[in-house]
Amino acid sequence: MYEKILVPYDSSEPAAHALAQALELASMAPGATITVLAVVDWHDYNAETFKIAARMSGVMGDSLQADSLEAIDQEAARETTENIRAAIAPIVGDRDGVEIAVVNGSPHDAITGYANAGGYDCIAMGHRGMGAVRSMLGSVCYSVLQKTQVPVLIVK
Repeated sequence: MYEKILVPYDSSEPAAHALAQALELASMAPGATITVLAVVDWHDYNAETFKIAARMSGVMGDSLQADSLEAIDQEAARETTENIRAAIAPIVGDRDGVEIAVVNGSPHDAITGYANAGGYDCIAMGHRGMGAVRSMLGSVCYSVLQKTQVPVLIVK
């Protein structure tokens, strides 16, 4: 059975359903843990366009202070974690073994990278069913399926 489950979470209804299914799977394995993963695509502070905009607006001078940027990232991660904790509380209840992680990046790369690096044995993720156009362009679910060796449970 699955003992270490990753649940990418974007506050959508399918993501909530995936979390509920992950909780059910975890209940079958004593000591199983679940990580609820939020992927946030923060701005690339080192990009030239950001630097130019920051200088033009007077927000920052010519050099971006690394400690200022780190503080911004930490605050964004803290707020995201609090928002997710509040959103999943009705689903999770008082169950132990559920943690929240927030990472920066594109969803498919961040999910697969986190799952592979963290030794997860299952990814349970929601699928929005965005229709024909979305399926032609590709979805995060499809990309995750292609990029990981970890079993993936897709929940609608």
